[in-house]
Amino acid sequence: MAVQDAEIIKKYEVVFGARTGVTILVPKTKVFDCGVEIPVQFRVSTDSPRDVLITAAGNSAVLKDLRKDYLDEAIERGVIMFYETKDDEVVRCTPCNFAKK
Repeated sequence: MAVQDAEIIKKYEVVFGARTGVTILVPKTKVFDCGVEIPVQFRVSTDSPRDVLITAAGNSAVLKDLRKDYLDEAIERGVIMFYETKDDEVVRCTPCNFAKK
């Protein structure tokens, strides 16, 4: 799936903890429908340095306009934990590893 076909995520909440790192709450999204066997990865967009490109099993999403300090911390730690929500309830959590070039 090309980036232009990626789901755009503009609505999200970030929680940061010194021990747990960057956690992002997002509405339920297709990119995480890959199951636990398939790794989910993120990288920084070359078009917009605050956009996070998320890919897994041929699906992709773009998390728009993440604060630079959160993005820097996620890259340094190598992971973002995504919690998906539906009707204000957490329905799934997925670790997303930094895709090194």
